[in-house]
Amino acid sequence: MENKLVKIHRVTKVVKGGRIFSYVASSIFGNKTNLIGFGRGKSREVIDSIKKSYLRSKTNIIKLKILNGKIPFNVFCKHCSTKIYLKSTNIIIGLVANKYVKDVLIFSGIKSIFSKIHGSTNTINVIICTIKALSLFKL
Repeated sequence: MENKLVKIHRVTKVVKGGRIFSYVASSIFGNKTNLIGFGRGKSREVIDSIKKSYLRSKTNIIKLKILNGKIPFNVFCKHCSTKIYLKSTNIIIGLVANKYVKDVLIFSGIKSIFSKIHGSTNTINVIICTIKALSLFKL
């Protein structure tokens, strides 16, 4: 079981007295065979937001149905304005995907896939959309 920090956002709230900074951390969790989880944590300190995201990613686990490092069928999924298409391919081709999609697929145990993103390429929406597409293969 492994955790990976995907991205840290700094968020600013402007009030009468000045600016208040807080941080949002996003992380994924998986065992590289058939489990995947995603979590976000928000706090005024970077370390606290990372800890919260790790805890949430461990609790939001999905068990997937993966056959020999491949997905059973092609899938199309949409989240907000991000649309993703995942197509099963040969093991020779490997992972042809965006950086963040590749992280999610590696942590879920998929070794050969072709993916295409249409619309927004916002990192958080891409990760959520990929996990939503993979959740169609639940056990």
